[in-house]
Amino acid sequence: MHVTWMSIAPWVGAGVICFVLVAYGAYRERRIVTVQRALIQVLDAAIGGSELPARVVADGRSLQLVSRVYEMAGLLRETREETMQERSKLEGIMEPLVSGVIVIDRAGKIVLVNAAVQRLLNLGEDDMVGRWHWEAGHHYGLASLVDEAIAYGVVQKREVQLHKPHELTIEAHVTPIKQSNGAIAGAVVLLHDVSEWRRLERMRSDFVANVSHELRTPITALKGFAETLLDGALLDQATARQFVQIMQDEADRIGRLVEDLLDLSRIEAKQIDLHLAPVEAAWIMQRVVDTFSGQAADVGVALAQEVVGRGSLIALVDSDRLRQVLINLVNNALQFTPAGGRITLSAERKGDRIVFAVQDSGVGIPPADAQRVFERFYRVDKTRSRQSGGTGLGLAIVKHLVESHGGHVGVYSEVGKGSRFFFDVACVETDTDDV
Repeated sequence: MHVTWMSIAPWVGAGVICFVLVAYGAYRERRIVTVQRALIQVLDAAIGGSELPARVVADGRSLQLVSRVYEMAGLLRETREETMQERSKLEGIMEPLVSGVIVIDRAGKIVLVNAAVQRLLNLGEDDMVGRWHWEAGHHYGLASLVDEAIAYGVVQKREVQLHKPHELTIEAHVTPIKQSNGAIAGAVVLLHDVSEWRRLERMRSDFVANVSHELRTPITALKGFAETLLDGALLDQATARQFVQIMQDEADRIGRLVEDLLDLSRIEAKQIDLHLAPVEAAWIMQRVVDTFSGQAADVGVALAQEVVGRGSLIALVDSDRLRQVLINLVNNALQFTPAGGRITLSAERKGDRIVFAVQDSGVGIPPADAQRVFERFYRVDKTRSRQSGGTGLGLAIVKHLVESHGGHVGVYSEVGKGSRFFFDVACVETDTDDV
């Protein structure tokens, strides 16, 4: 069979074309692999912060691409490091703050909180970060402040009441975060607990009102009796003597109030010097019983003292101040214990402390009032207390004197069955106990 060139030429051409295509494909594949390897080299170098490798296997155009990728990766790494540093600085600034800080993005989601806001809301970081701001506090007033600040770009400030985890008065400042082009990027919420400030303001206001009320009553009485005497009552010796006696009683009442106010002021300001010394509990209680024995007998109330347990109890206290505490407690018990009742002073050792108590069988204190009886001028029965000449400061003085000794004071009471006021002071160890 005779084969000519013309007959096989198409086949040879096709073969050449196939060979060229295969060779070109292999070349492209090798080039892609080479570029991939080069990219991996430079990315590893950029991420690690090292220099561009001296020998990168790539041609001119590929090498240019690799260099650009290295530069971009380096810029991204630097940007990431700067962002992490700024976040670390921000967290370092926010953590020591007493006020709570919440950072919210444009969409209304929380992106950052500090430890103070977690304590205020009793929520963990995971319970807030990434959530909508109204989900974290569950407080409509606070959420509306944030929404208004983001929507209008205006600083919002208001006091809000939080009821969870407990009652708090919070001063909230919401400041919008503005970008360079004026757009709102989110908001920063600053929460400051002002509950104690508001409580002190109310106490100060109540104190002024109470002092004014306490002084108004005797001053009005003094003025009235003085005017009556000047109008002619002086001519009636019996009436004049009665009026003068009442005026003296009211003046004494004002004097007691002023002395108690000064005493309480000095105690609260830590301006009293305590002269601590060992004092036998039985001895100090007996002195108080002797002081009130006549008054208790006149109103038909039995008065006694006892030491619980074996041996003598020695307290490390200022004896004059301890006596003042017990006198105030017994005087208070006498006001609310009817005839036929009993008041008992007791002392008992509890660990390294001595617990003194004054137990009465009086009218008792309602649960709602029991937590407030140590407040200045607070009275459970205002009429009975004023008729007895009390100033309403006795239990407040007791509380501060006990606390100045490093102790705590409290009360257990049941309406109709009596009350037990107690407090603790330091106990002095003795070498031997009386049996």
